[in-house]
Amino acid sequence: MKPFEIFRTGNHTSSQGKALTFSEADVAAIAASYDPALHQAPIVVGHPKTNMPAFGWIKSLSVKGDRLVAEPDRLDPAFAEMVKDGKFLKVSAALYDPASKGNPTPGSYHLRHVGFLGAEPPAVKGLAAIEFAEGEEIILEFADTNWRTLWGLESIGRLFRGLRDHFIATTDLETADRFLPQYQIDELTQMSADLRAEARVEDLRPSFSETHEDTSMTTAQTAEAERLAALDAREAALNSRETTFSETEKKAKAEADAAFVDGVVKAGRLPIGLQATAVALFSELSDDVLTFSEGGASVETSPRAAFRSLLEKLPVPVVAGELAQGDGPDFSDSEQVADAITKEITEAKARGEDLSPAQAAMRLKTRR
Repeated sequence: MKPFEIFRTGNHTSSQGKALTFSEADVAAIAASYDPALHQAPIVVGHPKTNMPAFGWIKSLSVKGDRLVAEPDRLDPAFAEMVKDGKFLKVSAALYDPASKGNPTPGSYHLRHVGFLGAEPPAVKGLAAIEFAEGEEIILEFADTNWRTLWGLESIGRLFRGLRDHFIATTDLETADRFLPQYQIDELTQMSADLRAEARVEDLRPSFSETHEDTSMTTAQTAEAERLAALDAREAALNSRETTFSETEKKAKAEADAAFVDGVVKAGRLPIGLQATAVALFSELSDDVLTFSEGGASVETSPRAAFRSLLEKLPVPVVAGELAQGDGPDFSDSEQVADAITKEITEAKARGEDLSPAQAAMRLKTRR
């Protein structure tokens, strides 16, 4: 096989998410520091963690323009035929990081292996004939990976879930459903779980071996992968159910609180002008344990229950009975009283008088 390009200058991101820039001087340094006597990089399929099996070796590295070129040596004939038949159209170089403990030339990059790729796309584009990616261990590997996609999807799912909770807290459930439907967030969660299961299956897949080339998973590994996938799917479904239940419970509580406050207002225990405030206060109160002393005895309740009890015990104003007679408004009906006061102020203003609500109420009382 003729020498082939395995890397080039430019900005690259490793599969660990590390952004790196390689200049022409950096590429030249990789070629110059390559020492087969310390570590001769093998030619492998994919990016096996054990660098095995080797289908050939890299004899030397050189620079051509802005490209790093590898000279192959002792290539396996059967493997060479597969390359000729188009089984491997891309290549991917793995480099030891300068700070890696396993680096044979500490302080500088060193070629770890050259992986021949089939359908997997390389991260570094634009190489001739075959292309590039990169590594493993503390090693730099520039290959597309399911894990990066997975992390991105999980982050997006958390972001949308937080926005939906914000809509529910600040507006209502209907608004949240209109802009961020729960089923779409559930789909993201399920997609993340599926990707995580696939990634775990890949992690459990055995590496190539010098004595055993069967790349299929063992029965135990398959069972473990299926178990982990089932756990991920169960976790995703549980999270979805918990979210839905929490929102349903919150909505039911809000409706019950609003109905209760409405009953207190109609009973004349609370002015209608305070109805919205009371409902809003209920939404901020929890069901946590609240303990206080009353009449020398310890009382255990919750903030919501205590507020409910307080509203239930509010007295009906005595003036309501006094003013419920005669031709004036029924002061047991807070809405009727409010309307009468407003009317009294409006009629007085038409006559050139400015009345306060208290003055208008007194006139209504004396008129009964």
